[in-house]
Amino acid sequence: MSQKEHRFRNWKNTKFSSVAWIMAILVLVIAVVINMIIARLDFSWDISPNKQYSLSSTTESYLDELDQKGVTVDFYLLAKMDDLEKDTKSLSLYRALLAYNAHDCINLISFDPNKDDATMEKINSDNAYTLSTGDMVFVCGDNKKRLPGSSMYRTTTDSDGNVTDESFEGENLITGTIKGVAEGYTPTVYFLTGHGEKNLDQYSTFTTNLINYNYEAKTLNLSELDAVPDDTALVLVAGPTADITDSERAKLETYLENGGNITLMMSPNEGKFAYTNLEEIMDNYGFTMDYDRVYETNSDYHISGDDKTIQCQLNELDDNSDAADLTSSLINQGLIPFMTESRSFTYYDNAGAYTIAPLITSYDSAVGEPYGGVSDDPSEKTGAMTLAAHSTNNSWNSKMVVFGSADFIDDEHVTSETVIIPVYLLLSTISWMYDSDLDMQIPTKTATTDYISLQTESFARSLIVVLTIIPVIIMVVGIVIWIKRRNS
Repeated sequence: MSQKEHRFRNWKNTKFSSVAWIMAILVLVIAVVINMIIARLDFSWDISPNKQYSLSSTTESYLDELDQKGVTVDFYLLAKMDDLEKDTKSLSLYRALLAYNAHDCINLISFDPNKDDATMEKINSDNAYTLSTGDMVFVCGDNKKRLPGSSMYRTTTDSDGNVTDESFEGENLITGTIKGVAEGYTPTVYFLTGHGEKNLDQYSTFTTNLINYNYEAKTLNLSELDAVPDDTALVLVAGPTADITDSERAKLETYLENGGNITLMMSPNEGKFAYTNLEEIMDNYGFTMDYDRVYETNSDYHISGDDKTIQCQLNELDDNSDAADLTSSLINQGLIPFMTESRSFTYYDNAGAYTIAPLITSYDSAVGEPYGGVSDDPSEKTGAMTLAAHSTNNSWNSKMVVFGSADFIDDEHVTSETVIIPVYLLLSTISWMYDSDLDMQIPTKTATTDYISLQTESFARSLIVVLTIIPVIIMVVGIVIWIKRRNS
């Protein structure tokens, strides 16, 4: 090769090398600039398989509708957004909040509840809510609702208490609550009256809890009305000392046949009569009521000196049941329920007519002594007895919950640590029967992880060779060839 040809080839190689380096630098500069622009625009692209960092089309459509109507919802978050951004466990919630706030109808106000007393006073001046860090309060005009921050995620744990699965449920709850305040609808729990029940004032602590769950609490005298009111979330019958009338039963059955819900809290009554009409309603859900009063023979299972305030068991429900969460969270926490003076129930299934299961049962050492009723020869019951249960009438799509006592929700008992578990359970059953906010049917979003299963050690070694060693060899060979060509 002549000296001229050699200089030409060196010049050519130098030219190509220079062009390659210039192109690499340009690509790097362009990537940095684009990254800076995207960061300034706060743009992100959700490439997760189930779009767990984006709002659903249901939410987007509803928020667009509110934007067009000029509706504004003040969305108070009792936490700093900066803190959520730093917490990887809250990434789904953080991204959702950013997407909500991107709409004109949402005015997101993030603040520290431990330092901003003025905002706390503004949103809870009447102390109607029990608020904690992470909670949310939504205000639209005169309408206001609270959403607990603890409800944003659902976790599943193993027998050792370790979290095995976590899903984000916040979007369905947040969008439903926004719709609730924007449209000014608050469902009501009606306490039936006129049958010797306690005055609603005697349940003041419990009704305050209902407000925290976004319900109103009112009394209902069916003898004065033609029908159960339209805003009824459920009818609660708490400790009646007399039966309802035929007319009242007919009104309740009409309500229930149209998908209504009812809770019967049937405290023991020594009166020599039968709850004929209430029992007929129970029969529509597969329940019969025992005229007894349950006490505990094992002193380890009752309060000292009170064998009728007894330790009980929470029943673990079928995972496939829509009621599974009623007891699972309480069981996973290892909490022990007690029931105050209570009667028992018997339940049956009628060829799949009901979806039915106990919630609280006594221990085998419990006894149900005859108490009230009209039987000439009442018999004593022994063994595990059902003290609380749930049922769904599958034909009516209507739900019933029964408790053997109403005493644990009155102001005398409700603050006692011994009955706090049935109180929580009762509140959960109300949400199960009727969601306090409008269910938008937005599915939960579960974090997904891609993984490779390494079945054997030899497979793992082969994978390492393919993914690391071979690419390194190819790179080294490429460098050697490039150097030889450059110096040739």
